[in-house]
Amino acid sequence: MASKNVSSTKKERTPSSVHELRLLVSKTEYKELIKLQDLGRILYNACLGESLRRLKLVKQDKFYKETIAIKKDTPENKKLRSDNFKFLNEKYGFKNSSIQSFAVKCKNESKFLDQLGVHVVQKIATTAFKAVQKVALGKAKKVRFKRKGELVSLEGKNNTTFLRYSNGYALIKDLTIKCKLRKNDKCFEHFLKHRIKYCRLVSRKFKNKYKFFLQVVYEGYPYQKVKLGDSHTSIDIGPSTIAKVNDKEATLKRFCEDIVFSHKEIAKLQRKASRKLRLANPQNYTEGGAVKKGAKNWIKTNEYLKLQNKISDKQRRLAYHRKQLHGEEINLIISQSWKVSAEKLSYKAFQKLWGKSIASFAPSQFVNRLKDKIKLLGGEFQEINTFKTKLSQTCVCGNIKKKSLKDRYHHCDCGISMQRDLFSAYLGLFVTKSNSLSTKKALKNYKNYEPILNKCIEDLKVLKKNNPQKIVSSFGI
Repeated sequence: MASKNVSSTKKERTPSSVHELRLLVSKTEYKELIKLQDLGRILYNACLGESLRRLKLVKQDKFYKETIAIKKDTPENKKLRSDNFKFLNEKYGFKNSSIQSFAVKCKNESKFLDQLGVHVVQKIATTAFKAVQKVALGKAKKVRFKRKGELVSLEGKNNTTFLRYSNGYALIKDLTIKCKLRKNDKCFEHFLKHRIKYCRLVSRKFKNKYKFFLQVVYEGYPYQKVKLGDSHTSIDIGPSTIAKVNDKEATLKRFCEDIVFSHKEIAKLQRKASRKLRLANPQNYTEGGAVKKGAKNWIKTNEYLKLQNKISDKQRRLAYHRKQLHGEEINLIISQSWKVSAEKLSYKAFQKLWGKSIASFAPSQFVNRLKDKIKLLGGEFQEINTFKTKLSQTCVCGNIKKKSLKDRYHHCDCGISMQRDLFSAYLGLFVTKSNSLSTKKALKNYKNYEPILNKCIEDLKVLKKNNPQKIVSSFGI
């Protein structure tokens, strides 16, 4: 018989988007969904433990220690190391497919895990393996097992088995649960036109109860409410402020200025919860008030648990409001711009200096969302190298002078005086693709942009008289 050459080709990757639907569950369905997600937690912990065990066996092998000693100075050595690690992973079963087989075996041999679908079990195993793999590659220090009460999301591989969506209903195991549909929802209408890849069951805690959502992952791009503008916009983001400059307008304002600050209230509740925990567990504390080292049993009273629910609910509301404000600002910038320029900043350094502000406003999350959205629409996002351009120190005349953080205005001997953040955002418009600042173009165009920048300053001065709470000291107004 003639042998046939079968070419194994990988499936083409297609874009994916998510549409989320709220599930309207009864008491019986609520209990069943809680049970299924808790079973997912048990299986996740089992896969996590097995992955760690296999990783330990790999590291104990003498061949592993010899491989680690090989230097990565040449391509041959790099390939040798890679081949050796593949051999060890194969030998001890430290790979995704092996952990998936372990999870399926657990499902088949267990009296209760068999309630989960095979695809769901495989996805849980993959999540656990990837968590341990990060430790193996040095990208994480340790993994965290899920405690009782922490629910795990369940995810399928297609829209035909165990977890699926059909005609306004979520079909989970043998349950048929109605989804909450909004009238005239353009995002929903857009999603219905595309092929469904798979579904995901997600739960979120609201006060002391869970609400369930079905995330439908479909093929294609998400529905877009805004279109690209025709301007080039440059932004300068600080810990709590944002400056924006383009050929139409310039703005300087508090970042997420409408956000409701509940940090003081949260801190007050946390102190109260800490006192409740201390009173109920005096045996776990030293005479000085510090928590004793080692394993401990904690007694958590009903009052303590109620306080914890209040704290988590306030934090959830704060995060949701922040995300909403981020979206509004992103849509405004994109509606004006075909290109956005922003400095590439170290937000980890920001956290060390201004931890509370970064936790409140999440500028890194904002920049990442803006970058993804403008690229999705076919626009351009330029990341400016701060070390090469030195926008906060440079003038349009080419003079470079260091400023301390307390200096909120840019003053130069050439006669230019402008608010520091606005001036940095203006200079960002003239950074080339090679990350060099074209001071000639910045000087040539400054006369056209100066009235726009001055108008922004005048508006801020008027705002300070009428509503001083919206003015931050870092404005220098």
